[in-house]
Amino acid sequence: MIDALFDDKRIISGFLLCWLAIVLIIFKDIGLLDTNFMTLGPSENTLFMGMKINTWYKWGMVAAYTFINTSVNDFMSDAISPWILNTITDHKTKFIPYPKLVCLFVTQVWSLYCNIMGVFSIFLAMSQIDFVLIRMTADLMVNAYTTTKFMRNKSFCPIKYQRYMDYTDTEMTNLQTEDTDKTTRGIEGTATGNA
Repeated sequence: MIDALFDDKRIISGFLLCWLAIVLIIFKDIGLLDTNFMTLGPSENTLFMGMKINTWYKWGMVAAYTFINTSVNDFMSDAISPWILNTITDHKTKFIPYPKLVCLFVTQVWSLYCNIMGVFSIFLAMSQIDFVLIRMTADLMVNAYTTTKFMRNKSFCPIKYQRYMDYTDTEMTNLQTEDTDKTTRGIEGTATGNA
């Protein structure tokens, strides 16, 4: 059962929703959902990095920052993090699209940005529930877009997917080499035919 939970993402998503519902029910039962944190709008009790969010102007500015910043963070994270993992740090990738100094610059800027914005995110998450809800809305919107972009050149085929997942690293390398050889031969054949 644990293997099925780990392997089938549909089952694990259903499990996550059930667990989320249980947690919310328990927290509601013990009164956690009736605290100052659950306030909506400006409040004398709401603090963001030590500043009271007690006017609609302050609340609106923090709300706008929350939505825009979350959208930017999610978009950049989905654009940069997979590239760093799959192109820069993956030992199987032998070619990079930019000079090494440029790649180093991109990774360092991303790390610097994440560290600085992480501080604001911690305080925002601890301020009030409405900012968390605004952040969640931006997350869902941007992630729907970026996930769709990731899937744009993919096809639904569970059988081929399972076959792909069952390959060992050596078999996968051989398949990639065969695909590269076929592509190269196809390009050479086209070039010869045009000559």
